[in-house]
Amino acid sequence: MSARKDILDGKFRNSPAGSEALRKAGGGTLAEHFASFVGYANATWHYAAQPGGLTATSLLDGDGQQNVACGTLREAFKIILRDDLGIGVANADINEYFLTKPGLQCFDPRVKGNVGNFGRGTFDVACHFSTHYFVQAEGKYLDPCLMSVYSSVNGPIAHRTRPIQGSAGSLRKAGTGLALVILRLQQRQVPGFGSVWEILLPAECKKAVAAKDLQALKNDPDIKAGKLL
Repeated sequence: MSARKDILDGKFRNSPAGSEALRKAGGGTLAEHFASFVGYANATWHYAAQPGGLTATSLLDGDGQQNVACGTLREAFKIILRDDLGIGVANADINEYFLTKPGLQCFDPRVKGNVGNFGRGTFDVACHFSTHYFVQAEGKYLDPCLMSVYSSVNGPIAHRTRPIQGSAGSLRKAGTGLALVILRLQQRQVPGFGSVWEILLPAECKKAVAAKDLQALKNDPDIKAGKLL
């Protein structure tokens, strides 16, 4: 039995993940196959930050456990829609750092995110991506990785993040004014992600960051404008 056959047969459409995906996608053939795809992925595959040489075709032709990146997942879903169902599709990509909206989780139930609050030791606040892939079809943006459907390419974005100049890539920021938060790169791993980030409120920075990074924060124009440090 191949993954493709199980997905097309709708074997996992009524699983909890499939039912939730169907609710988000609405009705019709597209929504039903999105639900089946997400249900199968949730039950069988695991999310990985890098594709590791696995192609979308080999993913669909095989079965059983696989580690799947969002780009490979997008391509596999596109093949199902285009080649098996005759639904016109287009690729949709985001290629800059952004934080997902609260509540968005990857298809792999073990993966909650790679962003956490300072000092908590848990990383389930959001996902922080630099590159993310999903499929555009019938006026919708279908994201099998985050099991969601959007009305625009910006659908999953809570905030775009920007670098803190002078921090050697270890600090980024999101938001403005009193809503500004700092993201600090962590030297640890979370299953499925290539980087892990911790949210620092401005008041936490003095005790949390090294002197060089603290100076970079003090020189940042957004932090200066808000008199946050």
